[in-house]
Amino acid sequence: MGVGDEQFDVFDPAFIRCPFPAYHGLRDQAPATYVASGKGFWLVTDHELVREVVADVETFSSESGPLAATKPSPEALERIAAITPPAGLPGRVNTLLTLDPPAHTRNRKLISRAFTPAAVKRYEDVTRDICREIIRGWADGEEIDFVAGFAVPLPVRVIAHALDVPDDRVEDFKRWSDAAVGPIGSDFDDDDFVDAHRLLLELGDFTQDQIERKRAAGPADDVMSKLVHARLDEVEQAELGNETRSQLSDDEIHSIIRQLVVAGNETTTNLLTQSMVLLHHESTWWSQMQRDPGVIPAVVSEALRYITPSAVNQRATTRDVDFHGTKIPKGDVVLVCYLAADHDPAVFGDPERFDPERDNLGDLLAFGRGIHYCPGASLASMEARVAFEELTAAVARFRIPPEDQLEWNSSFQLRAIQSLPFVPTLRR
Repeated sequence: MGVGDEQFDVFDPAFIRCPFPAYHGLRDQAPATYVASGKGFWLVTDHELVREVVADVETFSSESGPLAATKPSPEALERIAAITPPAGLPGRVNTLLTLDPPAHTRNRKLISRAFTPAAVKRYEDVTRDICREIIRGWADGEEIDFVAGFAVPLPVRVIAHALDVPDDRVEDFKRWSDAAVGPIGSDFDDDDFVDAHRLLLELGDFTQDQIERKRAAGPADDVMSKLVHARLDEVEQAELGNETRSQLSDDEIHSIIRQLVVAGNETTTNLLTQSMVLLHHESTWWSQMQRDPGVIPAVVSEALRYITPSAVNQRATTRDVDFHGTKIPKGDVVLVCYLAADHDPAVFGDPERFDPERDNLGDLLAFGRGIHYCPGASLASMEARVAFEELTAAVARFRIPPEDQLEWNSSFQLRAIQSLPFVPTLRR
C-alpha cells in the first residue's frame, strides 16, 4: 500500500486492521499528506502538528460539512427525498463538534450542564448494575460474542438511561445509533445511505417526542431534560452578547443527540472490545488489575492511547494555507489523525508497546484537545473503569481467537471489531 498517492486506500481492510505502519510512513513523509480515497482529504498524523491544527480554529474550521467519507448517488438522493417529510430531517444544523467560536462557546456552555462530575457520578451505580447483570448471565467456559454480549449493550444502556429512553425502546436506540455511525469513514453504498436515513428519521421522531415530554414535565436530572432546560445565566449571556439565544433550539438538540449517540455508544464499544484483545496479549495486566484495582484507571488511559476509538476528526481550511511547506487550498478537508498522533514515537516511546506505566499519558489525544475536547470524556472513562473492575472481579482468565481471525468493519475513522468470540473462566 503506497502512501501519499492514489494507491493509499483508507478503506483497504488491511489498513483498517493495522494502520500503524502506514501512519508511521505518512508521518515521516510530509506534514500533511493528500489521500485520494473517498472525497479526497489531507491527513495530519504528527502529534505536535495535530495539536497545532486543532488549536488554530480560525484557519482550520470545524464547520466542514458531513463526516461521511463517501456520498450517495443522485438516484439515492431521490430515494431519500421520497421518504423525507416536507420539514426534512430535524437537526441539520451545526452543533458542538461541527461549530466554531463564538457559536461553539455557547453550545459548550449549555451542553456542559449535562456532564458535570456530579452527573457522571450518578451514572456510576447504573453502569455497575448493568455490568453485573450482564456477567451474571455468563456460564463458565461457554463462548459468547463479547461485542454483542457486553461491549454493545453496556454503553447503549448507559446512554439510553442518561437520556431517559424507555426500556422498550433501547433496542431501537441501538439501531438508530448504528445509522448515525454508519457513514462516518465507511465506504457506504446507496442502499446503506437510504436505510440509514430512514432510521435517522425514526430517531428524529422519537427525539422530538422526548423534547416535548421533557419541556412539559419541567427540569429533571437526565441528560435530555438538561439539554431541553439549559439556559445561559446572566454572566454568560453578557459575555456572548445579549442577542445570543439563551437556550438550545429543538434542531440543536436533535443534532446534539445524534452526536451523543455516536460518542456515547460506538466509541465506548470499540474501546472495550479492542482493550480485551490487548489484554489477552498482555495477560499480566489482567492479573495485576485483579490484584490491585487501583491500576485500572491507568490501564484504561493506556488503552485509550493505543486504541483511540475516534481515530480522526475533520476540519476544513478557511484560506489557502502553507502548512510547514505543504500547500493546502482553501476549502479542502483536513483530517487530524488522533490515532496516529497517539502512536507518535516522538511523544510515546515504543508506541506499539502497551504500557500503562507511561508517565505522559496526559498527552494522549483520544478525546481530542482544546475547545473540542470531548464533553463526555469523564463518562466514557468511568464506564470503561467500572467495566474492567467488574470484569476482572468475575473473570479469572479468558480465551479469544487469534487476531488474524477477527473481522473488522470498513471505517477508518471508527475502527471496530465486528465480533469477538470470548470464552471466560469465571472466578469461583
